[in-house]
This record gives sequence, C-alpha cells and structure tokens, in this order.
Amino acid sequence: MNFGVVNEIQFFAFWLCFSRWVAVLYQLPLFDNAVVPQILKILISTILTFAFFPFVEGTLIAEIKAVGVDHIWALTMFHTMTGLILGFLVKSIMSLFVAAGSILTQQIGFASVNYFDPTQAQQVGPFEKIVEWTLLILVLSSGALVPMFKGVLMSFHTISFLNADRLFKSPEYFVLFFKSAFSSAIILAAPLIFANLLMNLVFGIVARTIPQMNVLMVSFVVNIGMGLILFIGIAEEFFTVSYELYIEKLGVWFQFITQQ
Repeated sequence: MNFGVVNEIQFFAFWLCFSRWVAVLYQLPLFDNAVVPQILKILISTILTFAFFPFVEGTLIAEIKAVGVDHIWALTMFHTMTGLILGFLVKSIMSLFVAAGSILTQQIGFASVNYFDPTQAQQVGPFEKIVEWTLLILVLSSGALVPMFKGVLMSFHTISFLNADRLFKSPEYFVLFFKSAFSSAIILAAPLIFANLLMNLVFGIVARTIPQMNVLMVSFVVNIGMGLILFIGIAEEFFTVSYELYIEKLGVWFQFITQQ
C-alpha cells in the first residue's frame, strides 16, 4: 500500500496548525504533568488541529504561498514559538495562584514541609497543590477554558508570519502582565501576611515582658494553628477572588490576542 500527499500546500498548512496547537497544549496546567503520556498529548493536539483547521486554512495557505514551500521550516519555527508564548502566558496566570500558595506555606510555617511531586518533577508544598488543583477544578467545571481555545484560534489570524513584527512591538504588555501577576499573588496572600506580622509583633512584646518564656517554640505552634484557622475562615473568599482574577487575566490575554 502506497501513501502520497495529494495537496502539498494543504498538508503543510495542517502541519503549521498542529505546530502551534501542540506548543500551546504542552504549556497548559493539566498537560504539563509528567504522568500524562506523550502520545496522549500528541493525539489531543491532532484532534484539536482537525477541529480548528478549516477555520484557519486560508490564512496558513496564504503564509505558505508568500514565503514558499522551501522555507516551511521558518514557518514551523514561528508557529511553534508563537504557541509556546501564548501557552506560557496562560500557564503564568495559573502560576500566580501557586505563588500565592507558596507564600501561604511560608507564612504559616510549613516552609520545611515539602515533598517531591512526580507529576511536576519538583519539590512542592501542601498549600501550592491545594490552591492549584482547586483552581483547576473551578476552571474546568465552569468552562473558563473556552475563551482560551477561542483566543488561540483567533491568533492564527491576528498573529501570523506576515505581521509577526506586531507581536514583538508590545513589550509593555508583557511588563504589565507579569507585574500584575506578582501583585495579584501578594494580594491573595495579604491576610495571612498581615496576621503573621501582627503575631510576630505580639510575640516580640511578650518576649520583652516575659523573657523566661521560650517564645520561639510557642510562636511556631501558634503560627501554624492560627494560620490554619485563618485560612479555613478565608478559604471561600480566597478561591472566589482567585477565580475572578483568573477570568480577569484571561480576558486581558484574550484582548491582547485579538488586538494584534
């Protein structure tokens, strides 16, 4: 049995579409786990490419005709890099919640309680995983990934090889994006940061008034106990605000994609 390519340009257009989708998919929080088989990632990327290719086929064919089939490698590199950038920005939105969880771990006193997570292939703390998986369930159950898929689809028209310079003329967006991500992580962890500072102030006064007390050991236990109680009290508001921040950041990302 012999196989052949009937339409070479259409085949290369499909390949370019696949190159961008697979680069985006590898950056998503659920698919970046080491336990997810590589064949599954490739299969889902192929399915997404089949689903969205009819909507972007014309744009990709125009790129190939403008550059030439002999330079298909340059188009492949461009679409792969574009997919990595778009996927990394989406992953960075989720990373700000993991950063908030890391700050909570530090403030409560669980900094030394880390374990090796084989799914992430790195050391993680307890609150990072709680925050990450809770937000991931909220995002998947609410359909908040739909704008992400729509944004990637529209990026084929707004961020193409023919207008690639427009993507690199927006450095202020990346500066503001990562600045807002950092400030959002601080805001989410602000209640426990304030509570920890207040408790340290109280224990400082106690250490001066009752020098015979072992303030270090007492503060360690109180920090953990008060931190857990406070987190239980603010958990509902914490995850509500986190979800709203995710929607807001994803909306900013979507506007950046569509206005290129």
